[in-house]
Amino acid sequence: MGIRDFIHFLEEHQNRLKQSQGLSDEEIEQTLREAETMVGMANAAIRELESVLVNRRLNLPEEHAVRFAQDVFLYLGGEVEKVKEALREPTPGDAVEG
Repeated sequence: MGIRDFIHFLEEHQNRLKQSQGLSDEEIEQTLREAETMVGMANAAIRELESVLVNRRLNLPEEHAVRFAQDVFLYLGGEVEKVKEALREPTPGDAVEG
């Protein structure tokens, strides 16, 4: 999955979240699984970029590019985490039922 695909899936998940009242349990679970995979991918990319910084001699522009990429993945991973948290929160209708 490339960065564009990652961003596309994030936008798709954010749209699902906006409609979460109408999502089935299966759709919520699928979105959570996809989001978990995406967070894992972002974290792996951050670790790999960190290993480049630690283990290789980079010139300043390369180092800036790697740090920029890390920041992008940190941001995207955080946005996916927000989706996951929101999907896991009980909806007001869930609290009333029972």
